[in-house]
Amino acid sequence: MTPRPASPTGPAAPRPPDAPDVSALLGDWVNTDQGSSKGALRLNVTWHEKGLFVRAFGTGGPQPRDWGEVSAVVYTAPGTPSTAWSFSAIYNFGSLRTVLCAYHKTGILVATTSSIFSDDGGGADHWARSFFHRAEGRV
Repeated sequence: MTPRPASPTGPAAPRPPDAPDVSALLGDWVNTDQGSSKGALRLNVTWHEKGLFVRAFGTGGPQPRDWGEVSAVVYTAPGTPSTAWSFSAIYNFGSLRTVLCAYHKTGILVATTSSIFSDDGGGADHWARSFFHRAEGRV
């Protein structure tokens, strides 16, 4: 098995030999627009023995709301099956379902969130695009 670089949260879990390299996606990511009222403000992307996981933090007061950690589906770019460049993750908050999709491009993580309410009283469904940079001092 090929080990991946250590994550900021601890030692690396080995990556199965047939799994794409996810190292470009890993780490703590911060939204470039901290005043955003929709979508995630911070993402923590890690690799565990069972795959890629994403912990998202959204708007909330006084601290960002922890959406929790969920497993993510990893995608590769056409022609580069050995390198992961994007992922998707689904968060279920009762009557609200949020799909987070992100891709890595030149050191930036571009993410979209699609939030859908399952009942009429929850509010308007919405979509947001955000740009994330790596948190300073973290790899």
